[in-house]
Amino acid sequence: MLTFELVTLEGMKFSEDAYEVILPTPEGQIAVFPEHMPLISVIVPGVISIRKRATDKDEQMDHFATDGGIVEIVHGKKLRLLADVAEHADDINEMEAKEALKRAQELRANADSQVDLAEASALIAQQSARLRVADLKRRHRKI
Repeated sequence: MLTFELVTLEGMKFSEDAYEVILPTPEGQIAVFPEHMPLISVIVPGVISIRKRATDKDEQMDHFATDGGIVEIVHGKKLRLLADVAEHADDINEMEAKEALKRAQELRANADSQVDLAEASALIAQQSARLRVADLKRRHRKI
């Protein structure tokens, strides 16, 4: 097994053994399994998915939305992700996320500078990740 720790500014969000952790990186998603090679990487805004046991179906996976961070894989036995923000699927209000995405899109449309544009784009990425996690939760409840 692989010990996965998800640490945010609010504290420990997840600390358990896992069979597979799927992470969003600048190069695309990577899946981390036990005995993965050591690695340090940037995590981009997106969805973190956790399969606790090899026999777990996709519907049983835990999902978190993150705004990005840094991940370290130590000797294929421990995976630690440090992020400013990570929200579990159960903590995301889909309507609030939709409204926040709409506001972020308006900010981007009215951006007066490159800094404003970059900030609005980051908010859009974060809210989009929250909506993807909320959608995964909704779809898996129907199954």
